[in-house]
Amino acid sequence: MITFEHVSKAFDSLKVLDDLSLHIAADQIVGVVGPSGVGKTTILKLITGIVLPDAGTVRVAEGSVGYVFQEPRLLPWRTALDNVAAPLRAQGLDKKEARSAAARWLERVELDGFEHYHPAELSGGMAQRVSIARALAAEPRILLMDEPFSNMDVTLKGSLIAILQGIIKERQTTAVYVTHELTEALQLADRIVELTPDHRLRELDLSDRGAVAREWLATTLGGLKV
Repeated sequence: MITFEHVSKAFDSLKVLDDLSLHIAADQIVGVVGPSGVGKTTILKLITGIVLPDAGTVRVAEGSVGYVFQEPRLLPWRTALDNVAAPLRAQGLDKKEARSAAARWLERVELDGFEHYHPAELSGGMAQRVSIARALAAEPRILLMDEPFSNMDVTLKGSLIAILQGIIKERQTTAVYVTHELTEALQLADRIVELTPDHRLRELDLSDRGAVAREWLATTLGGLKV
């Protein structure tokens, strides 16, 4: 579905990816974790073709691509409903059909009742849910997510991760999810790969997700036992 073969990428003198090879199969949810600046978002941009590799090859199967950014990027003059309906209108649906489908997607991300609110009237977490609904409404074959839960509290985050996982599996969507929070990726992803500051790629063994979480928390907390 998505294949990186010996891919390298630098921006001016800053090398962010070096000889990266990775294959993502159809219908997988793959989490990409690592600290800031190691090239996680660059991987998403290479998949979309926004940027091109300096060396190596990126191959992506045909199909539509949805993108959820770290910030919602909603049109401020449009309501939540019309923000979600916009890509559906672009696909050729008439206004009534697009708004009806948009309402269903807002309900799926638990925003029914907020259809006619504008972005300025929504909390950061609510605006991000509109952004997620907008990406899902177009029913993409590939869904890319760049830290989509960063503006949400823990309770809402857990609820939305469960909803999103169900939708992705239901739609048989291939998803690539970037985050620096391993615990989020453990909830959502089928596979997790870690990018390190020295440009290595490590696939995590998820046979015991609890052990992976404990190791990560111990490292994050400075070696404290958990």
